[in-house]
Amino acid sequence: MGSMGAETAIRTEGLTKFYGEARGIVDVDLAVRSGEIFGFLGPNGAGKSTTIRILLDLIRPTSGKASVMGLDAQAETVAVRGAVGYLPGEASFYDELGGDAFLDLLARVGNRQAPRRAELLERLELDASRKIARYSRGMKQKLAMVAALQHDPELLILDEPTSGLDPLVQQEFYAILREFSERGRTVFFSSHVLSEVERLCDRVAVIREGRIVTVDEIAALREKMVRRLVVTFAEPVAAGRLEVPGVTVVSAEGERVAMDVTGGLDGLIKRLAQFEIVDMEFDRPSLEQTFLEMYTGEEGEDGDDGDA
Repeated sequence: MGSMGAETAIRTEGLTKFYGEARGIVDVDLAVRSGEIFGFLGPNGAGKSTTIRILLDLIRPTSGKASVMGLDAQAETVAVRGAVGYLPGEASFYDELGGDAFLDLLARVGNRQAPRRAELLERLELDASRKIARYSRGMKQKLAMVAALQHDPELLILDEPTSGLDPLVQQEFYAILREFSERGRTVFFSSHVLSEVERLCDRVAVIREGRIVTVDEIAALREKMVRRLVVTFAEPVAAGRLEVPGVTVVSAEGERVAMDVTGGLDGLIKRLAQFEIVDMEFDRPSLEQTFLEMYTGEEGEDGDDGDA
């Protein structure tokens, strides 16, 4: 499908979906460039899966439009699905089949070859001859990954892809995604794990309560990220002596001082170098800390926390 040459792998305009009265997504505008790894970040219930299901024509929008690889997501569903590999959040399988038979079935149904299957099975160390009924949850997740990637799609759409994966498999999966992207393919994946998005993505859209609140380069987001730093000094230090731009002292109890740090660390590190330090702990910023604080109160609460 590469001959399509679409510069934009995914485009949505005013995409809106209501489930009766309940909000799914409202006015979602996205433009994902071909060849990038694009993160779609938000807490559970924010509208990530709703958006993905519309892109794949699994559900229809209330209003707005979506195109995938230059094709209309609703009018040209068959062509879209041929160009896309999809890894759902909760993949379902035919347990009575062996892994190989299941992958064969998917290839036949989609009328596609599976040029990358053998390599992916080897890299993910998955025995596809066994019956799926005997697979652990982690093995099923690996099988779903192979199913999404075996036909070497133009675009990979992943919905919370690494839940339940052990860390070593996760690392291998990240490596596979990076290589996939380096070959000019596009990856679009939803996640509520900020560190995962930060590690993998070129750009990220943040969705909250069904609306896009920001689309940004990862490097620019890093500047805005709030990180909690807890420093244990050799002796008590007055909070006022730690004041540098981008640092807010949250609590100072004796030798232990907690501070929120935004942007670069250079000024703080130089200030801390004046003291004797016993220990430092950096909390990875949680999605809630970083984004929900950044965008609190931007919209009215609509209380719906249904569809993710």
